[in-house]
Amino acid sequence: MNSVTEWNSFQKLLSEVSYRTLTEGATTPIYHYTNVDADSLELDPTYKKQSYSSRDFETASTPRTFFYTNPSQKERFFTSSKLYKTEVPSGQIYNLTSDPDGYVAKHRHPVYGLRKGEDWDAMLEDIRDSFGGIFYSLPNFDVVAWFHPILVNRVSDEEKEQVEKRDN
Repeated sequence: MNSVTEWNSFQKLLSEVSYRTLTEGATTPIYHYTNVDADSLELDPTYKKQSYSSRDFETASTPRTFFYTNPSQKERFFTSSKLYKTEVPSGQIYNLTSDPDGYVAKHRHPVYGLRKGEDWDAMLEDIRDSFGGIFYSLPNFDVVAWFHPILVNRVSDEEKEQVEKRDN
């Protein structure tokens, strides 16, 4: 299966079904950029604090590693970085965008909404108890934040060029 087909399938899944209804064995490709040059890496979110943007860490200190779902949406500062990929069980990604299990409502303050720090951390830790990661959309790209150590494999330069050029 090629990357464009994988992306289209992922987009369709996000809009049509809850991840809990997926068949066993379905996986979702996720992508991570780093300056480390190796065939494979284990990314440990408890070790990754320094790579969070200050904004991410201000919102929630819950350890997580960030992945793109579409490398063509990468931020500009990753231009010369190495691209890594892994596949995760689709049922282990909670779709925070649609929030089918109501985690946001459960953790939001009745007056102030989801407050940075305490409410966000409580919500992410609650989700982490049942899922490996969460999916959400930002204005310019989609993200999967993964809560646990995960092995990723280096993408060849040819595949990197292909997946970075596909349509958003």
